[in-house]
Amino acid sequence: MKIFSKIMLVFMFLFLIVICVVEEEISSKSLFIVQNDCLRIENLTDGKENLQAMPITLAVDTLEYNWMNNESKLCYLTNHKSIQEIGVEIAKLKVYQQKNEIKEFNASLEAIKFYSKSYLHFMGASLHNVL
Repeated sequence: MKIFSKIMLVFMFLFLIVICVVEEEISSKSLFIVQNDCLRIENLTDGKENLQAMPITLAVDTLEYNWMNNESKLCYLTNHKSIQEIGVEIAKLKVYQQKNEIKEFNASLEAIKFYSKSYLHFMGASLHNVL
């Protein structure tokens, strides 16, 4: 009976390791996609006066689409209220683009980049998150 307990302990430990690795992979991949989309939008809007150009619209729609797909996966791994700020900022981004408000658009884009960078620190596996 003692050997069975040790084997089960090892299996539980391995299971926890697998869960942590999968969580880290999914969250990192999702947030890096958001960051790359934001950088693409920044490059497209650099020095432009019209935010309603087709390449910018397509890039913003791609950001929204990628976030919607990845947010559903992240909701299983973390509290939805912790990650909803990105979705709110993407909605603001679309409104600012439609109204062609460049300063607000850029501020919202910076907020999305900030949130995605900060989420990388508290999502995923680390000793600090376990304790």
